[in-house]
Amino acid sequence: MKLRIHGDNIIECERALSLLAHAYNCQVVSNCRNIFMPSYSLQNKTKEIFEVELLGGHNRWNVNFTSELMKYGAPLREATDAYITKVSKDSKTEELLLAIEFCNALPAGNNAWQRNGRAVTCAEIGIPYFYFAEIGGVELDADRKVKAPRFPNPIVPFSYLTSSKTLNVVCVPIYEAHPAITEELRKKFTHIFGKEASLDLLKSLIEQNLTNDAMDVLIQKGTTLVKILSGDRKRVDTFRALEWEEFLKISSGQKKAEWIKNHPNKQIWRKKSSDKVNVTKTFKKLLTKTQELNLLSIGAKEIPICLVANGNVKKFASLLKEIYPSDKINELANTVEQKNKPLIIVWVTGFKPRGDDSRPDRGLVPLARMLFGNDIDILTIVFGPAGKQTWKTFKDNPAKLVLGNGLWQAVLNLSNYVLADSATSEQGILTNIVNRDLKRKNVKVIFNSATPSDVFGEHDVDTAIHTLFSRQLSSYIFESMCNPPGGDWSGISYFDFSDKTEYRWTSLPRVSAIKAKRPDHIIQINTKKENIFLVIESKNNARDLDNNIGKRLTEYVKALLKIAPTAYKPNKQDWQSFTGKKSPLSNFSSYSGGAFVFKNLDEMKSEMQDGSLDFIFAIEFKNDGTETIGHLLLSEKCQFLNRIFTDIISQFNRSFKIKIY
Repeated sequence: MKLRIHGDNIIECERALSLLAHAYNCQVVSNCRNIFMPSYSLQNKTKEIFEVELLGGHNRWNVNFTSELMKYGAPLREATDAYITKVSKDSKTEELLLAIEFCNALPAGNNAWQRNGRAVTCAEIGIPYFYFAEIGGVELDADRKVKAPRFPNPIVPFSYLTSSKTLNVVCVPIYEAHPAITEELRKKFTHIFGKEASLDLLKSLIEQNLTNDAMDVLIQKGTTLVKILSGDRKRVDTFRALEWEEFLKISSGQKKAEWIKNHPNKQIWRKKSSDKVNVTKTFKKLLTKTQELNLLSIGAKEIPICLVANGNVKKFASLLKEIYPSDKINELANTVEQKNKPLIIVWVTGFKPRGDDSRPDRGLVPLARMLFGNDIDILTIVFGPAGKQTWKTFKDNPAKLVLGNGLWQAVLNLSNYVLADSATSEQGILTNIVNRDLKRKNVKVIFNSATPSDVFGEHDVDTAIHTLFSRQLSSYIFESMCNPPGGDWSGISYFDFSDKTEYRWTSLPRVSAIKAKRPDHIIQINTKKENIFLVIESKNNARDLDNNIGKRLTEYVKALLKIAPTAYKPNKQDWQSFTGKKSPLSNFSSYSGGAFVFKNLDEMKSEMQDGSLDFIFAIEFKNDGTETIGHLLLSEKCQFLNRIFTDIISQFNRSFKIKIY
């Protein structure tokens, strides 16, 4: 069988490949066909289980996943980190088997629900969805000292469980230990770690022989996590204990609303007013008056979602008519009043003070839908300061707004009603009653097979660098960091070849010292005398490199690696929180490099000088997907790289050649 992994970038492809290898207890063996679309054989002893091709960078392979999924009724144009597909025997089509999201960001605050849109996009049309996240991550202060562990609001992982139950689809959160987790927290959360169970589920989905056993295990682990998180909260502001299980058993959104309304321990919802953005007087009045109605928490008081239950629905409709002009609000208010059914309200700031989108807010309406399903109405109230043109487009052509903006896709495609009351709207209050004509095709998703593009860019450069250096431990070379477009900056590692301990610096700053810049790649080379770090900035074109970028790159590494790491992993052991005061690195050298798509040698020489770089690696890709040529320009002090690159290239069966200047 031939599989493909379509990833947001090459690192997401590799993560999915690693899951496959672990699920089948296989070795990953390179087929070395070309450098920009790596091909691997998953082998159990000498038998090949699968051939797997990695396609890094969405929408670059003559396949647009968001468009393909929309054909089947997906509500949003949200692409996940990785899709695993099965290639047909004639190689003309691919069948989508499952989707995977990897989240290494601290799952706290509004970051926790940022990816709910991706989950609901898949779950709504029956595509199995795995959400991998970490627990036990720590927040660092400006001096990279640990402040405290951060945890998600329990309602967020719970939303995946409710979505799985309501839509009868695999949509599961899988938590693993963060590298910096303390031993105390590891013991506390050990029984909720779900990677092993996820591998069983992954294997059954690949073989299209799904059973409920692995799914049930993950649902149970997710429920236990939610109980722990809610039980640890200082205030009783979420569901507790068995309340989560009771709510999970209810499949209908209307019945969930009734359960909350009639619950003896129901909680009154409150929303803090924000001083960060300018809001209208009418919105302030709406928020104040609405809270006087004592609307209900949906299981978490701190999130900006609440329930208007029977008895309060007509009062809320009257409140809308009282605050807003009748010609603008009556249609929406009258519709809500006449239905007189439980209503979910989602409060979306949506925009930062300067008017740009608040990306995490894209996940709020998806979060509400995942919790309650499609048989309950949602009113989304947007009150942030968007640009003036946004409101004009909202009024005149909302469909155009949906096409070009992810936030509005979530708001207008998943809500039943929208009320916009923004200080930047010249039209005043705006409303929209959405025609939610749901047409979902819960069938196999099959599309024309992906093919390489004849346009090469930064994704291909990053894939080539990663493919060359990521499996070279036997040559005393370690990939310390790879941060392609869409990467998560999750950490930089140093590998001690003497005892095989890996040290990791997590929660990376964009800038670690004055004018220093986080690189795209860091390659560690261990020699008998010292450790050497190649610090590389990759771009599509040479002209995209900043002047004097070389000094900024090496300064970043020097500033970061001289302080203590946040975690370490002894050989064949789990990650542990690093409690030492000093860095394990006492002496190292760093050399800066620029990488881009090759045009000519003169351009390489010019960029090496302007960028104050120690070496240039320009890659020449062929349109027919055959031989790739790496052009390497070395300064005097980097001549030692001649031998290293030559040795690595020899492993690629003539699919990759190199010219050294």
